[in-house]
Amino acid sequence: MELKHRSEFHENELWDLTALYKDRQDFLLAIEKALADIDTFKRNYENKLRTTEDFTAALMEIEQIYIQMSHIGTYAFMPQTSDFSSEEFAQIAQAGADFETKAGVALSFFDTALASADTAVLNELEKNPYFSAAIRQAKIQKEHLLSPEVEKALTNLNEVLGAPYDIYTKMRAGDFEMDDFEVDGKVYKNSFVTYENFFQNHENSEIREKSFRSFSKGLRQHQNAAAAAYLAKVKSEKLIADMRGYDSVFDYLLADQEVERAMFDRQIDLIMNDFGPVAQKFLKHVAQVNGLEKMTFADWKLDIDNDLNPEISIDDAYDLVMKSVAPLGQEYAQEVERYQTERWVDFAANANKDSGGYAADPYKVHPYVLMSWTGRMSDVYTLIHEIGHSGQFIFSDNHQSYFNTHMSTYYVEAPSTFNELLLSDYLEHQFDSPRQKRFALAHRLTDTYFHNFITHLLEAAFQRKVYSLIEEGGTFGTEQLNTIMKEVLTQFWGDAVEIDDDAALTWMRQAHYYMGLYSYTYSASLVISTAGYLNLKNNPNGASDWLEFLKSGGSRTPLDTALLIGADISTDKPLRDTITFLSDTVDQIIAYSKEIDHD
Repeated sequence: MELKHRSEFHENELWDLTALYKDRQDFLLAIEKALADIDTFKRNYENKLRTTEDFTAALMEIEQIYIQMSHIGTYAFMPQTSDFSSEEFAQIAQAGADFETKAGVALSFFDTALASADTAVLNELEKNPYFSAAIRQAKIQKEHLLSPEVEKALTNLNEVLGAPYDIYTKMRAGDFEMDDFEVDGKVYKNSFVTYENFFQNHENSEIREKSFRSFSKGLRQHQNAAAAAYLAKVKSEKLIADMRGYDSVFDYLLADQEVERAMFDRQIDLIMNDFGPVAQKFLKHVAQVNGLEKMTFADWKLDIDNDLNPEISIDDAYDLVMKSVAPLGQEYAQEVERYQTERWVDFAANANKDSGGYAADPYKVHPYVLMSWTGRMSDVYTLIHEIGHSGQFIFSDNHQSYFNTHMSTYYVEAPSTFNELLLSDYLEHQFDSPRQKRFALAHRLTDTYFHNFITHLLEAAFQRKVYSLIEEGGTFGTEQLNTIMKEVLTQFWGDAVEIDDDAALTWMRQAHYYMGLYSYTYSASLVISTAGYLNLKNNPNGASDWLEFLKSGGSRTPLDTALLIGADISTDKPLRDTITFLSDTVDQIIAYSKEIDHD
């Protein structure tokens, strides 16, 4: 599958960014205006913030600046992720990065002033629910604040400190080259996108195997550069954690998530130890159904029944999305259905595009989604996942101030994974035969839980070992990273999957490693979305509870937000309930297989 150039795709497969800015010139004019507004704000408030009234007035004004920054920042990075070969998109991204640095430096006085304010002033400000999240964060920062000069210097260095992430994403989108491979006389083009979106779960075992080897060879050619970029990122985080006086780099990275280290460790330990055997049981059953004597790392994304994995068009996917979210009611449906007519989604699987998918939220415009459409059922799961984020953005933006709209990263993936559960539920219940029902339940596992409860959780288990190494004064290179990843994969999969040296390169496949302690939040969020899904199925108020959850944004702490759907994440009960739910799903899949065998 050779990737086409972006210019070869129909307009309907590309997003429409004119809802943000008409063109590049309009974008540059917006930067000029924002910088002028920031300069005015700085003249009016720098060294003049003391009372509750002072801060209240400043907060109301800076919110409008933050909204401008939200629009500029979103527009700046999105075009380049759709085509890293475009010089124009690179210039837009650089203009945005330069703006964010200037804006951050100019406004750093305000963050420092807010975090330095008397506790009595902060307590009074917190009584205003319009600012609740901003004040909670200021109180967190207050304990670890540095001098204004140092805070300003760190803000000035943001672009440099973010360079490892930028290096990695450009490497992945533009430098990774995978060799062609041949099967049964046919030559196949391989790339990062085509492997992850198509070949890795191909029904032909030889295509899976050869594409995996080609993919791994392409990764290995850049492993030393990737390891150096990752080391720079991790060491910079440790350095800042020490400067700010945190007990560990873990405490520093978890602070703005508003969760304790124990919740991070619990998520990893329970899934590694208690869910691992459930996942192994399922994969052994998939191997049995497909007649595999052993399952290698090239096989573990194999569908249980590829004959039921039809080609799906973008229009068919829209129909599936809307039918799946119907249980949430018309209030939800009428908001998200606009994604097709307003062209929120960039579907084109073009060359030099970032792999994977994301949703962006320019405050109160409308969401944007990037993905690469290859016509597989997994693409529908990616789409409804990102539409889940989009729905949360809309409801939160419409009901919260800019300060309160953004969920903690601890549960930010709950709205997206919740929608994936709705899709699996719809697929299961529209079918009559045990074979079709098994297909739907298997995709609940492989497209939702395996991706978030395994792929990203194993990233987190790997990260914990890496950060612990740095915390203890050590360092690492390619060899250590490969060894750590191989150990983590082997621990989780046991004898269900054969883990080799190519599998060890998995740490090169995601940008999440450059985002602090983000990877584990996928599974943490999925615990919350599972609780919300079970609440929807078992409680007549489940749909309205979920909409309240979405509308709350980041106005409450993660613990208080989860309680809106009846989940007490201060305990391990929601996580253990989720593992039980998954174990029951595997048992039901095996029961369906027995029915099929008896027919």
